[in-house]
Amino acid sequence: MTSDAVRLVLGDCVEVLPTLAAGSVDAVITSPPYAMQRAKQYGGVPEAQYPEWTVAWLDALRPAMKPQGSVLINIREHIRDGEMSDYVHKTRLAVRAAGWIECDELIWVKENGMPVGHPTRPRRSWERLLWFSLSRRPWHDAYANGKQSKRRRWSGDATEWCSDTSCKPDGGISRCSDVISLPNSTEITGHPATFPVSLAIWAIRLVCVPGGIVLDPFSGSGTTAVAAINTGRRCIAIEKDVGYFEIITERVARARNECGLFAVEKAGVE
Repeated sequence: MTSDAVRLVLGDCVEVLPTLAAGSVDAVITSPPYAMQRAKQYGGVPEAQYPEWTVAWLDALRPAMKPQGSVLINIREHIRDGEMSDYVHKTRLAVRAAGWIECDELIWVKENGMPVGHPTRPRRSWERLLWFSLSRRPWHDAYANGKQSKRRRWSGDATEWCSDTSCKPDGGISRCSDVISLPNSTEITGHPATFPVSLAIWAIRLVCVPGGIVLDPFSGSGTTAVAAINTGRRCIAIEKDVGYFEIITERVARARNECGLFAVEKAGVE
């Protein structure tokens, strides 16, 4: 990796995003604040304002995105007073209305998820990855996370598909599923909502061209940056909290074997 492979920026993403080079970002992998669910730890956005707030940061991002770039947003709504909140649904519609294409919905199943949710209802053990792009045909590699399969790839012709019992063990690599089952992060980072590096790696391999630039505008503990380093991608990590920014800096240094150089900036912070 070159010396500018990882760029860490301390500042509010709405202020930082417009300063990025036009058409420079291949993919965004991020987990923004979940409305007011963890307001004590890192603030939050009221549910009624969440759709408008999401559109605002995506609008700030738009010039920096490559035409076939992708945005993956990790989020799931909560249940309040026995009813599911609707802010995520409204946000998806608002983002579509703002001109973004909702390409797909991917599901992360938490193998070791905490027993959260109401004690009388099923344990909440999955979250969404909402996939948006400015293109109806974003760059992606459905085989990057695939596994060796005994079944041949299906080309649309039923004769090209066969069962495990009738196929030879040379079917090749299959496409990955839209459901990914991975354990939640057990790494102690000092951040209350660290998602696993393995999930970020899976997402990066799916939607970011090899050697491309991955952006996380809500970097938190720096998981996306660590995953980018592990997959040979360049990365821009933006975080407005000084304490979490220090965590990111330390994790990135460890990920680069404490010998890599990276740019550190302060944007919009006194």
